[in-house]
Amino acid sequence: MNKTALSILTAASLLFTQGCGNRMWEDTKGTTSDAFNYVTDNQPTAQAYHDTASVPIIELNYRAADILYANMASSELSPNSAVFISSFDNRNDPGDKSVFGQTMADQIADRLVQRGVRITAGEPNATDFTYASGVTPKDYNHAAGLAGSSRELPPRTARLVGSYVVADQYIYMTARVIRLVDSTVVSAHNWTLPVTDSVRQMLPQLSERDRGLTPTVKTSFND
Repeated sequence: MNKTALSILTAASLLFTQGCGNRMWEDTKGTTSDAFNYVTDNQPTAQAYHDTASVPIIELNYRAADILYANMASSELSPNSAVFISSFDNRNDPGDKSVFGQTMADQIADRLVQRGVRITAGEPNATDFTYASGVTPKDYNHAAGLAGSSRELPPRTARLVGSYVVADQYIYMTARVIRLVDSTVVSAHNWTLPVTDSVRQMLPQLSERDRGLTPTVKTSFND
C-alpha cells in the first residue's frame, strides 16, 4: 500500500471516530437528567442547586411539614394533642438571634395547622410533662393495640423543635416533634434550603461574610 492510500485511510478513520464520538455525546447528554442509580434501581433524589433555588422557601418548608405530619402516628399523639412551637436554633451559633429561625418554625407550624394539628401558643404547663393521675404509659399502649380500649385517655402534648446549619450553598434543616411526657420523638425530618437572596436577608451573618472577603488579585499599583 502506497503512502497516499495510507494517508487517505487514516484520515477516513479519524473522521469516522470523531463522528461516532459526537453522536455518542449528542445521544447521552439529553438523557443524563433521567439517569438511574443502578445500585438501588431508582432515580436519583439529589436536585441541582439552580433547580432547588427556583422553588420558594415556603414551599420547601411546607413539603417538610407534610412529611412531619405523615409520620405522626395516631398512637403517638391524638388529634386533640396540643403541639407547642420553639424557634429553630443555629447549631453553629446558639446565640444567633436572626429572624430566620422563627420564620422557619412559623412556616412549619402554619402548615401543620392546615393539616389539623393543634398548634398552641405560649409555653406548656408542668402537667404537660407528667401523666394524669391514675394513668400510666401502659394504658396508651393498650389503647393503641389490637384489643383497643374503651377508656378515654387525656391527650399527650408535644413540642415542635428544629435547628439549622449554615453552609456555602445550602441551609441544612432539622425538625422534630417531641412528646413532652416522656421526651419521645414522634416525628422527624431533615431537608435543605438554598441560600437565596431572601435567605441572606434573614441571616445577616451571610452578608457580613461576603463583605469580609479579601480580593486575591492586586487592586492597585502601589507597593
